[in-house]
Amino acid sequence: MIEYVARSGPPAALNCPAFICDACRQQVVGAGIVTWATTIGDGHSQTHSQSPLYVAHKGECGRKVEAMLHAGYPASEGWMDLWDDIGDFLKQLTHNTTNAFADDVDGEYHQHHLAGARTHGGKQ
Repeated sequence: MIEYVARSGPPAALNCPAFICDACRQQVVGAGIVTWATTIGDGHSQTHSQSPLYVAHKGECGRKVEAMLHAGYPASEGWMDLWDDIGDFLKQLTHNTTNAFADDVDGEYHQHHLAGARTHGGKQ
């Protein structure tokens, strides 16, 4: 997840935002992913739901987070996991800080629901 990490030292003490791997709890620098679970809604009669976002190093850590998502958001309940490279995620996030969804005439943004973090077995 994105966390503020306390840093001391010159020129001053800071709280630095960083991507921290949800599998190994180390900073993700370079190759990493943002991943989440989602249900597909049609935006009208069925609401799109998604889990919180998680961060992982590519490879073994990514597979561990994927297994955690499968346990908490099972396919048998209509969930599937998705991921994006951190670099692509940051490009989209930066774009969306200055471009409102309401101003996008070329697309329709569907209603969605953020599901709470779920524990193993799919229960909150």
